[in-house]
Amino acid sequence: MKKVLVSALLLFSPGSLLFAQIDGKLKEDLRNTGYVHSPLSLDYSKSFESFGLTKKVIATDLLCDMEDLNKWSHKGIGGMSLTAERSVSGKHSLQLTAPTTYPQFLDWGLGFGTSLASYEVGGMNWEKYNRLHFYIYPNCEGARSIYLNLYVENDGKIKVPDKYEREGYHEINLINRQWNECFVEMSELARDKVTKISFAIEVFGKERTMGDSLKFDIDAVSLQTIEHPEVVTGWTPADNRIIYSTTGYGVESEKTAIVRVNNHTGKFQLVDHITNGVVYEGNITSKKTALGTFETIDFSDFKKEGQYSIRVGNVTCQPFYINRNIWDNSAWRVLNFIFCERCGYPVPGKHGACHNDLHAVVDGRTFPFNGGWHDAADMSQQVMQSGEIVYSLLEMTSKAKEKDNKELFLRLQEEAEWGIDCILKGRLGNGYRAQTWGTNLWTDGFIGTGDDSTKRRLVHVHNRAFENFVFSGIEAYAAMKIENDVMLRENLRKVAIEDFALAKKRYDSLGFNDLSSIGGGGDHAAMASNSQYSANISLAASLLYKLTGDKYYATEAAKSIQYTLQCQRTEPLGDKNKTSGFFYRDLEKRSIVHYTHQSRDQVYMQALTTLCETQPNHPDYGKWTTSIRMYGEYLKKIMQYVAPYGLVPSGVYNINEVKDSVNFYKVQVGIFSGAGTDYKAQLENGFKLDNEHYLKVFPVWFSFRGNAAVQLSTGKAAALCGKFLKDKELMNIAEQQLFWIVGKNPFGQSLIWGEGSNYPQLYTALPGETVGGIPVGMQSRFNEDTPYWPQFNTATYKEVWGAPAARWLSLIAEF
Repeated sequence: MKKVLVSALLLFSPGSLLFAQIDGKLKEDLRNTGYVHSPLSLDYSKSFESFGLTKKVIATDLLCDMEDLNKWSHKGIGGMSLTAERSVSGKHSLQLTAPTTYPQFLDWGLGFGTSLASYEVGGMNWEKYNRLHFYIYPNCEGARSIYLNLYVENDGKIKVPDKYEREGYHEINLINRQWNECFVEMSELARDKVTKISFAIEVFGKERTMGDSLKFDIDAVSLQTIEHPEVVTGWTPADNRIIYSTTGYGVESEKTAIVRVNNHTGKFQLVDHITNGVVYEGNITSKKTALGTFETIDFSDFKKEGQYSIRVGNVTCQPFYINRNIWDNSAWRVLNFIFCERCGYPVPGKHGACHNDLHAVVDGRTFPFNGGWHDAADMSQQVMQSGEIVYSLLEMTSKAKEKDNKELFLRLQEEAEWGIDCILKGRLGNGYRAQTWGTNLWTDGFIGTGDDSTKRRLVHVHNRAFENFVFSGIEAYAAMKIENDVMLRENLRKVAIEDFALAKKRYDSLGFNDLSSIGGGGDHAAMASNSQYSANISLAASLLYKLTGDKYYATEAAKSIQYTLQCQRTEPLGDKNKTSGFFYRDLEKRSIVHYTHQSRDQVYMQALTTLCETQPNHPDYGKWTTSIRMYGEYLKKIMQYVAPYGLVPSGVYNINEVKDSVNFYKVQVGIFSGAGTDYKAQLENGFKLDNEHYLKVFPVWFSFRGNAAVQLSTGKAAALCGKFLKDKELMNIAEQQLFWIVGKNPFGQSLIWGEGSNYPQLYTALPGETVGGIPVGMQSRFNEDTPYWPQFNTATYKEVWGAPAARWLSLIAEF
């Protein structure tokens, strides 16, 4: 039974009109920042950590009161001592110090070094405790990004850290010059024989305003047992939780939620946040799915805009919006994150103009190169990712223009132009481009010193057709979207034509071998499969055809897609659903297309739908539409395995893919051999389809894990299919990827900092806590195929990256 309470709907509330587009706090912040020309303010009130500090503590045992150093040791740079300058619980605290830069350590891989203070626990069993609690006072002159690392080591049945150094590492983001009350829940961390804990300062150089030293006072480290610790693995939520989109839902969205509430009546209520009146009632339904039995609710037919909460029994969730422009809030916030990732630009409150000394040596000449956006928290740069951010920003401008949202439109155009400048200045002639550099430092500004002259930190320059095809498409798209700079549009048109021609000449000579032609310093682009490569060529050619009207590009677009179509699985598998429609990496069809942490899964449908749009009378039009339809049916079939959640599975795997070693290891980072045993285990934890195929919800992966860009890319593909086929089910699959990111996941957490509610600290390293930051994404636990999202905050899965931010904007541009 469901019931809309009409009388409540007829109540007029002037305050509710405030939410017609964005919430009031964000409106004020946008005005105060000049529409994101300085960072949006940080709202800690709805963060995971703020909610966590309200949990009831059942027991507390002090581990270390910092009144002596008997069990403490120090190694690395800097030092450690007791200080009486300040304390929380006694006379002293432990002070850990480090210099802000340390040139002698420049060639020691990442960073300048670490100041590490370790406390010997002695093999203690901590299993009766589920939280570490402590206080930290940073005193770091001029530092605008403050964090300290905590390491927990276990030598029991399960070793911590694990072999990929993922477990037991926790970055703590802090506010300078005040006591920060900190905790980390460890309910599912192996802790049967804890040997030590450590606090560590990582030294990453001296940013513009910083002084010469970093100081952190640490006090009152305690072991606690708390009520209602977080569930961090699996599909079943914690007790008394409502799992929903914490941002909210569109007016026409499928509005569902998952409930796990004790002692409810079998009904739920929708409560108006302004009037506190009940506006809708419905039944709670129990469903048995492939993942287990869940109780769900559905209020899709409720379409009144406003701000609401869901009430089940004695549990009421945090408020969310129902709004026709539901994703506009997130567009501003993710734009804020992208702005804060600008390289070579003084971002107020974040950093000065940075990395002016990073450079390449080209024909004996020194070429300084910065600009665009850092690709992640570590301040590296991959220009192709900056290009993809440009593309997504411009996609979002089309949506803002369609909605007549002038402020958002202009700000997105401006930000895109910042990235376009980087793309253009990286063109060095004859197909050569400045492509990537790797660093996690604030560099010293002097060209030729150790922080910019080591092999890792030099700007890599190469000529590879794949990137030039991609950039030619981005340049062509930008030439059609930039509105306020005629000369820039003309130049973009010119270079798009040039770059396509250069790429085509090289590709005609090397073919797909071009992808493996670059040694060392090749980047994530080298992961591309032949089928994706062909789709990228087709997309670029179609965009150039739209731009120029030259039939040559139409011919090239249609010709290139033929390879991709031959890589699509048309014969059904031997499973109950007769699954087909996915793509193989190449014509040998030994390896299926997969992505692990970055993803360009959307390119296939971008290429095909753009072909259909630009060449509706082509003789192959029927083939293209059949391919789109097959892929859409594939997505619909695999979604049944994840109900009642909306996370799109990573896809179908063949049991022998690991034997196709060239293809297999291309998509993995940090592992080059010996994956057979783990590969088999990961497949067997998925869903067996037939004797040779499994469906995996999460990718097969090893050291680099994180699913946000993966699912958002496939969500974009679903949206493109859905719009082309006018298929509401596919559009719902697409939007479910957004819902998952902002809280409709088993842990009820928004993965975007500042968006929705219950957003946790993310691994932000150098740029610091930032509104709109998106991490690499949810991971799976070891070889299991279930979601895993512990509070422990480390790279890569919790590291903020530009790639998922780009995919987010690209997907919300479809709604």
